[in-house]
Amino acid sequence: MTDFFSTLRQTGIEQFGISISFNEDTVNVSVLPKSSAKDKALQSLKPLTLRGNVQEVDEKFFQILQKPMQKTKALFRNTVAFEQTLAETEQKTQQAKKKKESASKKATELKQLLKATDFNPMTDHKKATDIANDILKIDPNHKDAQKVVKDMKVYESPKLFT
Repeated sequence: MTDFFSTLRQTGIEQFGISISFNEDTVNVSVLPKSSAKDKALQSLKPLTLRGNVQEVDEKFFQILQKPMQKTKALFRNTVAFEQTLAETEQKTQQAKKKKESASKKATELKQLLKATDFNPMTDHKKATDIANDILKIDPNHKDAQKVVKDMKVYESPKLFT
């Protein structure tokens, strides 16, 4: 058989552990597909073991392997896809947490500015508006920031004579 490795590659599994032992006319072949997935459960897979005379195993090796390898390939693919999605989701969650923390810090900074005894809307309106706008970039629905932006507009171009 000259296409052994080509046929094995067509299973779609990237790595195998293969053990072959001969005892007179009998051959024992153990095939253990391996995955790049980090799931430890996949490491508990048992090898598929074939036993027969050399001619039988030569003729039927890939016929016998085909179905179990298709199922194994699907399992490996699903596990790898799940791990990738999990990693992406975890990254998004961390980003959302950082954004929320950032918005919270900015909101605290804005509250402190507005409550400061020396806060003067005539001179400090730009600083308050800038902080409120930073909050709105992170959380467009932040009520306090929206209110500050609205309230501070009056001080941007005050009318001296009405």
